[in-house]
Amino acid sequence: MSFRHPKNEVLSRARSPEDKAKVREAFIAAGRKLFAEEEDPSSVSLRRIAAEAGYVPGAIYQYFADQQDLFFQVRAHDMHAATEQLRQLIARTRNPAKRVEKLFTGTADYWLNHMEEFLIIFPAPLTRTPVMPRPGSVPFGQSPVVQDSLRLYYETVEAFFETLPRPPMPPRLAADMLMAAVHGMIVFPCMTRTMDWSDTRTMVKTLVATVILQWGAS
Repeated sequence: MSFRHPKNEVLSRARSPEDKAKVREAFIAAGRKLFAEEEDPSSVSLRRIAAEAGYVPGAIYQYFADQQDLFFQVRAHDMHAATEQLRQLIARTRNPAKRVEKLFTGTADYWLNHMEEFLIIFPAPLTRTPVMPRPGSVPFGQSPVVQDSLRLYYETVEAFFETLPRPPMPPRLAADMLMAAVHGMIVFPCMTRTMDWSDTRTMVKTLVATVILQWGAS
């Protein structure tokens, strides 16, 4: 009597949108795991990802065109999840300055709790080989999911600057500065593990609070 893997049974019955979404999530989770483990994400094949997820190799092609497509979708999935959680985090905060503080400190908290996802979305250029987009496709940094995330930061900082009598700089510049600083404090200790760093959350919280105070004083 032949035996069929239970996940492949699920796949054979994955006709509803809910079932298909579960199968797709399984492939994304397996892809994320393998991409994070490999020095070169482009070396991870779809067949290997399908096997990691517990499905026959051909199953994954019903959901992703190729390895680059899956890599892009893993990053888009995780960026969207982060943006939505951060949007909810600040939704009930009315004070514009507190919204900025909560957004950027919350960014650090989120990514420090999701470092596997962080290192795939923001790969260290000296240690990992990037997966290049297909010719003619939209680069990940210009994709709708990334643009939606950027809008959250830009609009939050802009709303705060609108309350200031004399904003110290363009809000876009201010948001870019804080984004770069916060992400730098997350990734730099990862790249210099032999150094004894101060607590990342404390560094981010102190920097963000100090900058916001200075902007308000200006």
